[in-house]
Amino acid sequence: MMNKLFAPLAALLTGCTSLSYSNNLLEPAGFSDLKGWDNQHIVEARSAINNSCQKLDRKNYSANLPLGSYSKWQKVCQQLARVDDSQLTSFFEKHFNVVQIAPDKAGLFTGYFSPVYEGRRHKEPGFETPLLKLPDGDLRNKSRAEIAQYIDSGKVSADQVLVWLKSPVDRFFLQIQGSGTIELKDGSHLYAGYAGNNGGKYVAIGRALKDRGDLKTVSMATIKQWLADNPEKQQSLFNENPRYIFFKETSTGAITAQGVPATAHHTLAVDSSFIPYGSLLWVDTTLTINQKPYRQLMVAQDTGSAIKGVARGDIYMGVGEQAGTLAGAQQAPGKLYALVPK
Repeated sequence: MMNKLFAPLAALLTGCTSLSYSNNLLEPAGFSDLKGWDNQHIVEARSAINNSCQKLDRKNYSANLPLGSYSKWQKVCQQLARVDDSQLTSFFEKHFNVVQIAPDKAGLFTGYFSPVYEGRRHKEPGFETPLLKLPDGDLRNKSRAEIAQYIDSGKVSADQVLVWLKSPVDRFFLQIQGSGTIELKDGSHLYAGYAGNNGGKYVAIGRALKDRGDLKTVSMATIKQWLADNPEKQQSLFNENPRYIFFKETSTGAITAQGVPATAHHTLAVDSSFIPYGSLLWVDTTLTINQKPYRQLMVAQDTGSAIKGVARGDIYMGVGEQAGTLAGAQQAPGKLYALVPK
């Protein structure tokens, strides 16, 4: 999605001031406050942490940033590379402080995933919905409705199309996710990544359906069912979300806003106006689908148009149908902590 994931399921469900202690957005805490904290969590998150360490960007860190300056993050990243897995707990407890983010605000944790859709390199019966590349001309600035009219007119040329999908519904949900995996006819995979958008404002169609009483419960499943039951209304509903996403082929699967691969259960999409990419976060929430506690060490690596607010996170659940089931149901309150290098 920008090579960026758009933290999409949250977008379906709902539709830069630096943190500082003075405005009560951070409260000192300790590792004893992190329920479930143990070495295994850190080992599992290590690859995601290493990926972010390779992408530290000085411009994201001011000298006095409460979640850690660039020089402090650079130092701990260098040290971490030399630490054995068995020593990770003691390393973090020695070199990091814990703060709770927005303790007086109700946190919200949703989920997103990388879908897998069937597609074809060339148009054929059953695969007649084009997934567009980023255009060079005026089409790039058209509304969703205008782009739909352009496609329906038959003016789309082969060089404008990345891949052909089964349906407009597949395309719309892929646009909401911002990236995805396309399974081709021979079983190979094409990775579709975010290339740009038309500049339109994002509007959540799930919220629109709920606001007018068409849906009582909003999830990926209920939205898809409504679309299946109302095929004649699909495009008009899609048009209520003016933002149109264009795609490009990428060499790997889901790439986050930080420019690193998304790691299932360890990549968190955040409001980057509050939390810099690369920040280490401890999420304490509930897995909605089974109401079990969900506690993970995660890395702020992504963002999304629906991810707004300091105590807000979108959990990357992984690739495929099972991950989609988890993500589609996920919407739970919780607590968010940050690990800040000393």
